[in-house]
Amino acid sequence: MFKKASSTLALLVMSFGSAAATYQVDVNLVVERAPLQIAQTTAMSFPELLVNEASKNGDSCYAIETPMPNPIASALCNDANVGGKRATFTVSGTPHAQVVYTFSAPDQTQDGLRFTMTDMTAGAQLDNAGEASVSFAASIVLDDKDVAINAPGTKSFSYDFVAAYQ
Repeated sequence: MFKKASSTLALLVMSFGSAAATYQVDVNLVVERAPLQIAQTTAMSFPELLVNEASKNGDSCYAIETPMPNPIASALCNDANVGGKRATFTVSGTPHAQVVYTFSAPDQTQDGLRFTMTDMTAGAQLDNAGEASVSFAASIVLDDKDVAINAPGTKSFSYDFVAAYQ
């Protein structure tokens, strides 16, 4: 009996001693759209290339600062002690944003030389200033010695670099 009375008393207290209400909160959403920008800070470059009677199809030279330790791997480079330069870009936009970038190049052969680069997609986080530095390299391969040895001069190749917010 006591249990039944206390339950009834609790219901009476709850019905007279409680109240409920719904309240509203407003929030203001501000949209900031900082455009993503790309600036090339270092152009890709190769050391001077050399083709002669000792050259073989498949010889290569890389656009890297430190020459390859194996002289056969860089047999197309004129001076084994001189390196090229990787392409370096600064990607800038909203601080701390994640970006995804891709670099690629179509198949390109000119006068017996083939520009080759492994297509790659990667990501980076922009720093406090809204920047990230990205670099990559390519190689030149001697595809046809007979053509190249008869075509001295400057050759131009192209590649693409694309960055987007993730």
